[in-house]
Amino acid sequence: MNDIPRSAAAADSTREIEAALDDITARGIAAIRDTKAGFDGAVTQVAGRGQEALDSAREARASVADVILNAIKLRPYTTLAVAGAIGFAYGAMRRR
Repeated sequence: MNDIPRSAAAADSTREIEAALDDITARGIAAIRDTKAGFDGAVTQVAGRGQEALDSAREARASVADVILNAIKLRPYTTLAVAGAIGFAYGAMRRR
């Protein structure tokens, strides 16, 4: 007769352990979901900033190209002299 109360106590303990494991599992899953959501948000934010930087670089490149082309059209000999001076300076530095 002592076996019956022990079996009931063991069953209760097993249920409590299973309930605790279910609770731990549910909390773990929620933590993983929260972490994934935060990571996805961070990746989206970084991608947006990278795209902005790329757009800014493209705009800067276009404006520099426009300035150079306008300088060539307005003052071709001055532009040629500046390019020659830059080439001479580069060549002198490469020699050493």
